[in-house]
Amino acid sequence: MKQIIKIAGVLALMLSAGAAYAQSTKVAVVDTALVFQKMPQREQVANKLKGEFSSRVKEVQKMEADGRSFIEKQQKDMAFMNDQQKADAQKKLNDMQGSYVQKRRKLEEDQARREHEERQKMLKSIQSAVTSITQSQGIDLVVERGAVIHVSPSLDITQQVISRVSK
Repeated sequence: MKQIIKIAGVLALMLSAGAAYAQSTKVAVVDTALVFQKMPQREQVANKLKGEFSSRVKEVQKMEADGRSFIEKQQKDMAFMNDQQKADAQKKLNDMQGSYVQKRRKLEEDQARREHEERQKMLKSIQSAVTSITQSQGIDLVVERGAVIHVSPSLDITQQVISRVSK
């Protein structure tokens, strides 16, 4: 019986300490996806990347157009070609297709890498803004908006973060 009373006392003490800690913890919520959408830098980065890759995109598009026109020409001339000419045309088409696929894949990989790099820069900016806000307002915990079911608008610091990253 004494042991049950001791356990109940320890349990009560732990619950009251946890409740006291929870009352002193200041929590906020931020919608990172919305911050990304509203960042003015997002459009600047998109334009920068578009300019950075425009010549390579045009080159890949030209290769694709050349391949299509080659196929159309071969289809028209197929009836007049001998077996050797057909084989040569097929080899050339295979070479064109292989080169196109390789260039396109490399372009897509490079674009994805650069987009990731730029996204990481923007994410650092967001993280810096969140850190600054939490320090100035004494916030102990920031939770991503997508991780909670309901949040009081007074706890949402998303607009503050957007303001900070927009400067």
